[in-house]
Order: sequence, then C-alpha cells, then structure tokens
Amino acid sequence: MTILVKRVSGTRLEVVSGQHRLSAQLAVNGKADVQDIETGEQFAVHRVDGEIVVLTSPAAAAAQSAAAAVISNAAKR
Repeated sequence: MTILVKRVSGTRLEVVSGQHRLSAQLAVNGKADVQDIETGEQFAVHRVDGEIVVLTSPAAAAAQSAAAAVISNAAKR
C-alpha cells in the first residue's frame, strides 16, 4: 500500500493516507517512501521537529548549493 501525502508548503507535507505505515517506516528506517496525491511524484520523507518533510538527496543538495553560489555571484556583478 502506498503512503499518500499532500504538499502543505515547500517541503512540508500532510499525510492523506497511510499514517500507521508512515510511522512504522520512520521508526524502522528513519525515512519513508511516499507519493504526492496531487502530482503522483514519489519521493522519500523524514520527520523534522514533528513535521513530515521531503528528504533531499545529497546530489540534490549539492545542486542546490551550486545554483545558490552561481546566483549569488551573478547578483554581485
């Protein structure tokens, strides 16, 4: 069974279906695979300060940092 979520804002999510499965996966693995009910996108999530948030992969985090650096440098010129 798929854990269905709905994006609340940015990376914050609300569980639509599968709360018990989500809790179990988070307890065992520290992360859970979910599906966005609106877009059909599948991704991993974890819990931060009681909120369910999208788990950013190391590659995605590196890409975001690189993009931020480029934007910052361009803004300085």
